[in-house]
Amino acid sequence: MKTVNAEQAAESIFVLLKANPWLNTPEVMTENDFHAKDEAILFLQRMAIHGVNGFGDTSEPAQRIASGFLLDFMGKLMQAEHPLNRKTWLVDDSKSLIDQALQIIAAELIENHHQTQAMH
Repeated sequence: MKTVNAEQAAESIFVLLKANPWLNTPEVMTENDFHAKDEAILFLQRMAIHGVNGFGDTSEPAQRIASGFLLDFMGKLMQAEHPLNRKTWLVDDSKSLIDQALQIIAAELIENHHQTQAMH
């Protein structure tokens, strides 16, 4: 196991996006896309835990949200003033950068899900 910083996390997510170009094709979101937020989160969780080769039967709005999330997350990691830029993650260093990216995404989804649940 090793600890990675935001720069290393962004690099691993970049490798994930480069290896899976279908993840890196966000379209313009519509005002109705927000309703697919939970489906997008479920897709990202499934991707992070089990790995996937495509969006499968994920709806187009959820696809747009998932792609947007990944690009936004990578962008925030690279912004010096963003709190994520100061964060670290524990990853399995025997795994590929893609698998490490999936570990980081899973950790963020779990942490954000718990924060959302605590607010309700």
